[in-house]
Amino acid sequence: QLTTNQNTADSEDEDMAEASPAADDGGKEPVAGLSAASSCIRFSLAAPSTEEGGAPAPASSPFRPVYTHQSFEGECLPGWRPVPDAEDESREIYRRWGGTSPEGLHPSYRRCGEGGDGLDVRVTLAPSCGGCRVEVRAEKLQPEESEGTEPAPKRKKVSFGGEGLPPDDDAPKPQKMEIREIVRQLALGLPPIALVHVNGAARDEWTTDVGGSNGADNAENSEDCKGGAGVNALSQPVGRVLQTYRRKVKGESAEDAKFAMTVADGADPAVARYHNAIQPLARWFIETADGIDTTDASRGAWKVLYLFRCHDDSASSSPRWSLAGYITLLHVTSPFHKPRPGIIVRICQALILPPYHRAGHGSAMLQCIHDYADKYEKSEGSTSGMGIVEVNVEDPAPAFVALRDSVDYRRFLTTYCDGEGNAGNLDYLTKYNVTDKEYFLPIPEEDLLSVAGALRVTKRQAQIIHEIYKLDQLERAKQANGLGDGETIQRAETAYRLMVKRSLRSLRIEELGACSGNKEKQKELLAKWFDETLAHYRRLLAGKRS
Repeated sequence: QLTTNQNTADSEDEDMAEASPAADDGGKEPVAGLSAASSCIRFSLAAPSTEEGGAPAPASSPFRPVYTHQSFEGECLPGWRPVPDAEDESREIYRRWGGTSPEGLHPSYRRCGEGGDGLDVRVTLAPSCGGCRVEVRAEKLQPEESEGTEPAPKRKKVSFGGEGLPPDDDAPKPQKMEIREIVRQLALGLPPIALVHVNGAARDEWTTDVGGSNGADNAENSEDCKGGAGVNALSQPVGRVLQTYRRKVKGESAEDAKFAMTVADGADPAVARYHNAIQPLARWFIETADGIDTTDASRGAWKVLYLFRCHDDSASSSPRWSLAGYITLLHVTSPFHKPRPGIIVRICQALILPPYHRAGHGSAMLQCIHDYADKYEKSEGSTSGMGIVEVNVEDPAPAFVALRDSVDYRRFLTTYCDGEGNAGNLDYLTKYNVTDKEYFLPIPEEDLLSVAGALRVTKRQAQIIHEIYKLDQLERAKQANGLGDGETIQRAETAYRLMVKRSLRSLRIEELGACSGNKEKQKELLAKWFDETLAHYRRLLAGKRS
């Protein structure tokens, strides 16, 4: 399931989403608006009314899904194409993405068929994301040929494999997907649908909203939801507030908005109902997302860290709250954990809604989880007497790996280093100079476990933190000309490379063993992994210095 397989992100904060059809150009991560289906669908977040009985605030800028394969096979809607503006946008996205198809469009377009009608599906999410409305606009892209008109010449067919092929009149044409079926498949990844319009006509029989509830007991429910007038806002955040802060919202000129992070018990029926309503949205932004039953304690106890935005928090008005993101947390008791037993918290799914990307929310939420872990034993863990001893991540996507490493390294610097970034509190890191061969020897097991325990991370994550730190020290020494001549620099860089390669070999020994070919092939693979790791560490350090 995720997680963190998340294409939800913030660069340093790529909040968070792998073998989906969208990643078939060299294995690159897909992006929003890339596939044919993605270019037919756009989301927006409705904003609550700021005054009693007043007009609703404008909805957020539209955003498109990243993944559509869980609802639409082949990431297309057979017999339909995006409307021209959307297809042009998709073509440009594909070009910037570095696609190699000769037609200049993602391979999913091949399944749309020649010609076809244009389709634009707009999903407006209620502020709570516990309900939505769907508007479908279908239009004819090519006029029908009138009698006596010469048919257009058949253009040469181009395969997505790159070969030119003659037209095949006998090739099977994709069967056009019925609009009702499109809505049915959309519903797999949406909260309850309160209203469906097709070319302006209501289709009440296609809705999925049962009783008009958005799943949250403290939500504002009214008939206005069917008009998309910014209702179904929350009168208060779901769960217990852990932290509040202010942050700029892109595309808005108003002052910084207030956000609140809360933790909610998944076993609470009200929380379970709310989360069941919103979690289908993850399918569009996390490749392997699936639903979880937060009341199921067979694997452990579920809690959810929510991020809510406050609308109109002035003293003269009752604030309304909207959803900005969430992270699901599985609490598992580990009686044999070293160096001490306790509870392991596993981050299973992380989603920040696109209007709030690249604003630092992901790193703020991850830091909040560690702060929550620090205080757990004195609050929620007091009855069991067990604290949280580790926070780890289930199946992280590359963007989330970058986020986690960034946050963990910052926490390491805060815990162990002075203002200049030197780990004076760790003797084994100050015993040798960066020019000494011994500086790059493996970290003693006892010291590695000590850092892992203090930061509540895995031993492997503690190793990564040390590798980033030693690279930082090496680069600083080079910039300060503290390594002397070029030969000394080369020796230090070689020692660092060998240290990281030893670590990678130990971690991925099975992959190396399965590598077909001789030892030279294994060396090439190990060198490739090292180059990728080094580039990742350098990007992280560059972000810290900027």
